Amino acid sequence: MTWLCSLYFALVSSSTSAFSTQRASLCFQEPTLHQQQRSPAAVDTGRVHTTTTGLYVSPPDSQVGDVLETAEPQSYTTDESGPYNVRRRQIIVSMLSMASLSPLLKASLADDAEEDINPPSPQLPPVNIVKPPLDDRDYFTFTLDNGLRVLLCSDPSTNEAAVAMDVHVGATSDPVEVPGLAHFTEHMLFLGTKQYPQENSFEAFLSNHGGSSNAYTDSENTVYYFDMEAEAASKLMEGLSRFGSFFSDPLFAESATGRELNAIESENKKNLQTDSFRLYQMTKSRANSEHPFSKFFTGNRLTLLDNTVAQGIDLREQLIRFYKTHYSANQMTLAVVAPQSIDELKVMVEETFASIPNSNVEKPENSWAGVLPFGMDKNSIIPSFGNILEIVPVQDLRQLMIAWPIVYKSPKELEEARLYKTSTYVAHLLGHEGPKSLLSYLKRKGWVNTVAVGAQEELSDFETFDLVVGLTSQGLDALDDIVEAIYSYIMMIRDRQVPTYVVNEVLQLEELQWRFTTKGSPRNYATALATSMQKYPPEYYVAGPRRLALDGVENGIIVDATPRSGFVDKDQLARTVARIDKLVRNMVVENGMITVLSKSFENLTDRKERWYGTDYRTSPIASSVLDKWTHPVSTKSLQINFPRPNIFIPSEAGLRVKFPPLPKIMAAERTFESRLTPIRPPRILQDDDKWTVYFKEDDRFGVPKAYVVLEISSKYPFESSKNAAIANLYEVCVTDRLGEYAYDAGLAGLTYEVKVVPRGLRFTFGGYNDKLKDFVEYVTRKLSKDVRQLLPQNDAEFGRYKDQVMRALTAFDVKQPYFHASYYSQLVIQPRRFLYPNSDLRVETRSILLPDLVEYAESVLKFGRGEALIQGNLDEQEALSLAKMLDKILPFQSIPSSLLPPRQEALPLPPSRGDVVPTRLLITEPNPADENSVSYILLQSLGKSERDHVLIELISAIVSEPFYNELRTRRQLGYIVSSGLRGLAGTRTLSFVVQSSVAASAFLTVEIIKFLDTVDSNILQKLSDADIAVYIRSLIDRKTEPDKDLSVEVTRNWSEIASGRLEFDRLQKEAAELLEVQKEDLIDFWRQLYSNDGRRALITEMIPRQGEASSILPPTSSGYEAGDIFTSGLVLGIDDITQFRRDSEKLFLLEQSLLESGQQSASEPEPAEQAS
Repeated sequence: MTWLCSLYFALVSSSTSAFSTQRASLCFQEPTLHQQQRSPAAVDTGRVHTTTTGLYVSPPDSQVGDVLETAEPQSYTTDESGPYNVRRRQIIVSMLSMASLSPLLKASLADDAEEDINPPSPQLPPVNIVKPPLDDRDYFTFTLDNGLRVLLCSDPSTNEAAVAMDVHVGATSDPVEVPGLAHFTEHMLFLGTKQYPQENSFEAFLSNHGGSSNAYTDSENTVYYFDMEAEAASKLMEGLSRFGSFFSDPLFAESATGRELNAIESENKKNLQTDSFRLYQMTKSRANSEHPFSKFFTGNRLTLLDNTVAQGIDLREQLIRFYKTHYSANQMTLAVVAPQSIDELKVMVEETFASIPNSNVEKPENSWAGVLPFGMDKNSIIPSFGNILEIVPVQDLRQLMIAWPIVYKSPKELEEARLYKTSTYVAHLLGHEGPKSLLSYLKRKGWVNTVAVGAQEELSDFETFDLVVGLTSQGLDALDDIVEAIYSYIMMIRDRQVPTYVVNEVLQLEELQWRFTTKGSPRNYATALATSMQKYPPEYYVAGPRRLALDGVENGIIVDATPRSGFVDKDQLARTVARIDKLVRNMVVENGMITVLSKSFENLTDRKERWYGTDYRTSPIASSVLDKWTHPVSTKSLQINFPRPNIFIPSEAGLRVKFPPLPKIMAAERTFESRLTPIRPPRILQDDDKWTVYFKEDDRFGVPKAYVVLEISSKYPFESSKNAAIANLYEVCVTDRLGEYAYDAGLAGLTYEVKVVPRGLRFTFGGYNDKLKDFVEYVTRKLSKDVRQLLPQNDAEFGRYKDQVMRALTAFDVKQPYFHASYYSQLVIQPRRFLYPNSDLRVETRSILLPDLVEYAESVLKFGRGEALIQGNLDEQEALSLAKMLDKILPFQSIPSSLLPPRQEALPLPPSRGDVVPTRLLITEPNPADENSVSYILLQSLGKSERDHVLIELISAIVSEPFYNELRTRRQLGYIVSSGLRGLAGTRTLSFVVQSSVAASAFLTVEIIKFLDTVDSNILQKLSDADIAVYIRSLIDRKTEPDKDLSVEVTRNWSEIASGRLEFDRLQKEAAELLEVQKEDLIDFWRQLYSNDGRRALITEMIPRQGEASSILPPTSSGYEAGDIFTSGLVLGIDDITQFRRDSEKLFLLEQSLLESGQQSASEPEPAEQAS
């Protein structure tokens, strides 16, 4: 064991790590409406939801990219992150909780000294917080003397902590003369406090302790949150102190105020071409101008600088006034999720948040009480009702939206609405996708593709209940009939009693999720708790957002944690039905706001929205049409009815756990050796010339769930760009055709996906194992035996599917420029048959005919070789039975391994000299209206060893925060600034990206290179051995973190199987390798990666056509010809990519041949010689 081991153990009890996953992430997420991102990897904490609860995303395709610490794999199951089922997991998170109480904390816990090392027990909590049955954490809620409400959650199984503060003030409280002030205040709180004046102090601290931070401004709330490794109590104490100072003594420094305006402006410009932001502002334009919802929330340079200067307003004084007026402790809620005990956490919070001032301010919504949000057409820019609003979208969307405002006359009405959640039942009915549903009828008519329903905007005095219909081109011409059908269904709910079984099923399905709610991301959970505390009584801080029918609070009745199979009694059922009736009686024609989005409105509009420049027009609805909608045809004539009983709801016997989980080891009890011991891998259950089946029974999580992932490998499904284009159609068709059957299964927790991947066809199934086998059998039988039934029956139906695929492909053009840069960078380093250009897929899709699709569907399962993973609450005999069933249903002809498609490999970038600019790819931004430029620099490491992997991961962690601080915080070059890792077929790339509305892409490239040039001398060489040990220990924490959920383990196991690596202990091997890393290793690796001759790098720039960041547009081709790959200072255009990839494939074969013949890379000719 090296010197590092000793230092490692010394650090375990004194500090936490410095590895920052989120700040390093390049898996960009778009923010939800009015959400601010402090980094492009911001967590999506938005409240938008629909009734399609069966959403399922299969494991990451390991053929395309390895799962790294920067990835957040999708989950198969319901987690606790919030009421809207945020399905996110981290495969590698920090959990090495071995720290004892720090001396600082000990001193604060006991007056006399060192003798009393155990903190006193707190008083019994005044309330019993209702938590899910599987939740083994401790909760405690209390209120500080200053009025701050606190919820503590102690989870000793993890060493990760997360903290969130919800301040009950948002953009609705902006002064009329300074739109965006609440959002700007949120930005400024991160930029220094009196106690910690350095602007990047908090971010640097979190980066050094494996953490991240973010915030968002909502209508009535502003939420701040961070996470970090909290193995050492002293470090968590410091994190809380730094965070608490945001709310007690922020600086609002003059210099920072001026610079951060650039970030607000860049953020606003980033959003200008995003339809969600544009549509949100259009909805606000229909509101009463005297209601604060009508305001422009984001703010920009015009509202915050130019207009304030013109009005003689001092912006900094406005910031301070807003903060002092609204940031009062009595309007704040704090949630802390951490491994420390309740006693410790309580002391920490009391010491770090007690100084927040309490001004005893009233709730902000009191200032507009009684002001109607909609219906005051004289005071609104666009009439609320009686008119159709037609909007030209940025993306090629076709949507019909009806929004019904639900106004709350008192706080009691709002509280009852939150506890009952009546809209959930109505959304279940209107949004159902089974037989005889509204969607089924509209699809039969060829008018729509999708229907999504649910509560949308929620303020203290109103929310909107929205129905969104995805239209076909024929549906755009049948809007009156579609709206009539919608009101026909509403009338059925109103005039006929909703069947009792339907109402019971909705409750039962929600309770099923509650019963098996599992732990999710602490960061997401803390945020959800803090926001829940603003809405629910203390008993329901956890349960409130997640459960229905929580009535009785006013009478002191609290629903306990026991999952319910139905309503408490007939009276409760009757009250629920009555509330459903009340809601639908509000959903009348005269109370519905109708909006239609379509590109067909271009050049037909006559108005432009002020803030986003959205083109639109309004037109009054004819009285005859209103009468038609008010008196619609009967649902019986439309063959529409209530949903049938859901046959997929698991039985109680089917929910039996067959293998009790092994005893859970708390973080403090895990030894270092045990961390490096891999968990039991899947074993081979069947291995012959047709199938290799892996199996593992669940002995770790104790949930009645199982997963089946299988892949039929063959070249045919993806062998050409035409086949890849047909594959898109195939996926859309079969998913749509299976929809009516699979929808109820999805509601009951069964999910599936059919996906054509570069090496064949993959099926993924998951959920409660009770009826999983029947579900798998039905879907696979349809795809293999009855596939013709899943395809369009005529050219009209085929055209509907083809239209969906084409519009999805063209949507690429209006994505964010950083997405485009990332896409083209990845395109360059992937073999041609593994990733086809978007442009090629468009061309091929236009030429596809129905017979092409039929031939493809009937051929895709004729030949191949199968691999499968069966894992979960199944015994070996059940798994064998399932495997035998699949073999019988999928009678493909086995092919020899020589005919299988090759495993994916990363294409090597050409080596270049360290003093020459690497290959540049210059592309005109495809969206002509987007004014943002991008520079994306990719450094490629082809090494596949554990040592190569951990070295580049360490460097990524080390440089992430300095890069962000230099180019975002200090230089203000753009709102999106990030760096991070990606994996491809065992190789790694380290990327640096900046998106800017104020600087040209070439300038961004120069600035990124300037930073990279200083990494060696200014960052790596200045690291001490202790610094490096902290980073290493942090990465070990993440790699040896026990999985939180069965789905995470399944994802990782399948990644190893599908990639062919079968290194189920890869993470433990890499953790062991980290113990050997020294400072010189990092410096040498960085020099090979970036500085030395032979480095492999690619610069991709997106050049906008207009705006401050625009520059001369590049040609589509630089004249690149075959064999030019080694040209020094190579510049490529978009049309050169295909030939460059051909040359890269030849280069790969050449280098592989050299390796196989025993020659070392040092024998390669120098780049200059190659060029000559």
